[in-house]
Amino acid sequence: MAKIIVTHGLPAEGFDLLHEHDVIIPPFLTAFTKEQLMEMIPTADAVVAGSAMPDEVIEAGKNLKIIANYGAGYDKVDVKAAARCGIPVTNIPEAVTDVTAELAVALMLAVSRRVGELNNRLRRVNPPELFGMGKNMGVTLRGKTLGIFGCGRIGGRVAEIAKVLGMHVIGYCRSGCDPKVAEPVSFDELIARSDVLSLHCPLTDETRGVISRDVIFRMKKGAMLINTARGAVVDNDALADALESGHLFAAGLDVYPQEPQIPERFLSMDNVVLMPHSGSNTYDDRCEMARACSRQILDALAGKRPVNIVNGL
Repeated sequence: MAKIIVTHGLPAEGFDLLHEHDVIIPPFLTAFTKEQLMEMIPTADAVVAGSAMPDEVIEAGKNLKIIANYGAGYDKVDVKAAARCGIPVTNIPEAVTDVTAELAVALMLAVSRRVGELNNRLRRVNPPELFGMGKNMGVTLRGKTLGIFGCGRIGGRVAEIAKVLGMHVIGYCRSGCDPKVAEPVSFDELIARSDVLSLHCPLTDETRGVISRDVIFRMKKGAMLINTARGAVVDNDALADALESGHLFAAGLDVYPQEPQIPERFLSMDNVVLMPHSGSNTYDDRCEMARACSRQILDALAGKRPVNIVNGL
């Protein structure tokens, strides 16, 4: 019987595939502290990592066969430390594709039609003042150009849905954009042509801050920015300036540079829709993510190579 640590209190039924093993999981909506992990991990065979796994925790895991990252983005796991220790780190991109794409499209619809702003205003003021021809006009997405930065699984699914909405989709990816997914363009062309720019890249040294002040103010006047990738991809001060000045029409944000803190300027802006990093946060998907991690762990315990190893082992 293997000892498997789940760092966060996730829906336990998602780990039913591991019923023959000792699965240690904290109560729902709680998480083990770093000190608790340091105490437990020396005798653990596998970890399901829901958040930060720094080098000292990983190095204490002398018996670890796998660190199964609970999500697609794995920037909070020290993959280099794991590689030094000979521990494979996996991720689960397929499990989060549809649900994260759905949220990106939801944010796109919400900001273009001012859903968050008008919902809040209707609750604050006399509703008849807000009704009337020509008031509170939004933006029609049909016929607009959606730019996808990062044409992987999630970006590709967003592109697919956007085409159903009647949008033209262009895309840029450092590894190349499949023309079946979107019209391939250069990064500069992506920025210049997009009426809506949706971010779906991982956070790496190359993408950190790539949506810089210069890039933001080269976007079309009246364009919209959607970020369900990572907060640090964007210069958020510059984004706030662009939104306040009217250069950008709106933004939909699910991620922030220093979560759970949200840049304070965004909190008072009517043209920003904010979500608390909820891209894959549905009950159905949380269970599917747990099953995906469980399958990887079972493979590792059986001496098989699990899918989606991200640290080169």
